[in-house]
Amino acid sequence: MKVTLLNPTVLEDLYKNHGEFACECYNTDKKYAERIGKKCEDSGHMSGSRCEYIKFEIEADRGTLEQMMRSEIGVRYDNQDKYAYMDLIEAIPRVSPDEIVKNLASFRYIDKNNFTYIIPSNIEKNEKAKALYQNLMSNIDTTRRLIRDILTENGVKINAAVEDANFVLPRATNTTLAIGFTPEALITFMHKRLCTRAQEPIRKIALEMKRQVAGINPVFAKELVPHCQYLLWCPEGDKCCGRYPTREELRDKLWKQEL
Repeated sequence: MKVTLLNPTVLEDLYKNHGEFACECYNTDKKYAERIGKKCEDSGHMSGSRCEYIKFEIEADRGTLEQMMRSEIGVRYDNQDKYAYMDLIEAIPRVSPDEIVKNLASFRYIDKNNFTYIIPSNIEKNEKAKALYQNLMSNIDTTRRLIRDILTENGVKINAAVEDANFVLPRATNTTLAIGFTPEALITFMHKRLCTRAQEPIRKIALEMKRQVAGINPVFAKELVPHCQYLLWCPEGDKCCGRYPTREELRDKLWKQEL
């Protein structure tokens, strides 16, 4: 797994740029832009920051990256933006369409003699399971190349042969995702993906994304927290890890205090 922050300068000027938009709304001198931008974020007025995209390049297995994209917030389609290629999938409160843009590297163009893949941690720890896993991956790679060669020998053009043969590639295959978030969308993403119930590989990616953001803008990074830390109660119900009370526990406590 590898995470790279592609445009750190956006984070350096985040509050200033946000504030310049807000100053127009409040008819305020732009020399106060950075202060206004920070106040807007503190009060939840994030619309002025939606012109900025914090972009990352993430290298991981395709299964993990597809899972990141599945629980989607909003995606715009724009042929002019190489980070925007998919339509809206699923709406989530707080964030509107256009606030996440992304592009997952296509399997159509993988034509290496060997492909790389991840080994899940539990399999890595078990020698017998690991040997079976690696043997399967080796067989998949061999089969893929054989199918490609058979097709080309029978007159299929190489690009089409590669595309067809690559259908056998597993979810464990390493690939790359370029993804951009507005600040508001990144906060919402972290609410979900920093939760201890998040899939382990995605949580590791989220933690690394936060670490890199903190290196540029530690003030904004403090906003990147699990949902329970934002709400001060856990929305996961009976699956709560215990770090914060559930909504029901908090409600019962407040009722007892009122009585």
